[in-house]
Amino acid sequence: MHPRLSVSVTEMEFTRNVCMITGANSGIGKQAALQLAQLGMTVVMVCRNKSRGQTALSEIRKNSGNDRVDLLLADLSSQKSIRQLVKTFSSSYDHLHSLINNAANFDYTLKKPVSTEDGIEVIFATNHLGPFLLTNLLLDILKGSAPSRIVNIASKGLITHPWLAIEFDNLNGQKKFNYSHAYYHSKLAQIMFTYELARRLEGTGVSVNCIRVPNVKVDLDRTGDLPWHMRYAYRMKRSFGITPEEMAKTYVHLVTAPEMEGVSGRYFDERAGEVKSSEKSYDREVWKNLWDVSAQLTSLRQ
Repeated sequence: MHPRLSVSVTEMEFTRNVCMITGANSGIGKQAALQLAQLGMTVVMVCRNKSRGQTALSEIRKNSGNDRVDLLLADLSSQKSIRQLVKTFSSSYDHLHSLINNAANFDYTLKKPVSTEDGIEVIFATNHLGPFLLTNLLLDILKGSAPSRIVNIASKGLITHPWLAIEFDNLNGQKKFNYSHAYYHSKLAQIMFTYELARRLEGTGVSVNCIRVPNVKVDLDRTGDLPWHMRYAYRMKRSFGITPEEMAKTYVHLVTAPEMEGVSGRYFDERAGEVKSSEKSYDREVWKNLWDVSAQLTSLRQ
């Protein structure tokens, strides 16, 4: 059974809460933003595309009856854009009770590494370094708003890569690259970032957890650039997936459920059941090394 929210009990409390969610103009992110807005929360949608973001914003305000939904623009692959996002957010908000690092890059068309303006391979930059930098830049306001919660996103597909490790000599795809490997590598990094951040946040009132997202019924418009046989394969795969609406319920559960208060450093499935990640993901020395390298690559003061 999927966790259900007790809206009638906690609705008044939610109206005082501010949640930021990245990648909120489509898919799971959009549905999570809608469900949080329906609970009465102030929702800050972070989107890369202005037109799509504004369309989603209008729909969510209309369908939730909540005008406390805001749109901020940022490209999570750009460290300059992330820093501007935090500056803009901080000029308008003095509290942040939850952060959902949902935005991700899974570009099926990439055949070789593509570097960002910061000189980082774009999938690793968007899926790991973006959330790493954004979260760290927002930690002070999250601590000041405690109890507060952070949710990172990984992939159930990592189950098929049990021996995958952080490739410190291949972060930019300089030794080997394909989009699938780069994606799962970045998602493993998010799990390990979650564990190390939870350790560092002990006693602060800020919790952080990670969700493994399974096959979800993605918008087929996102596969338009693929060859016909790959589009067909994704249509077949989509038929076995869960809906973005169902997946979003777990996002919402992790940031609102009373029983999640103080729970940190855990890994959850699509039904909010706690699961184990790969054996290699529990290497504390790699946690620390990944943190140090990520801080260096984002010019983050430690």
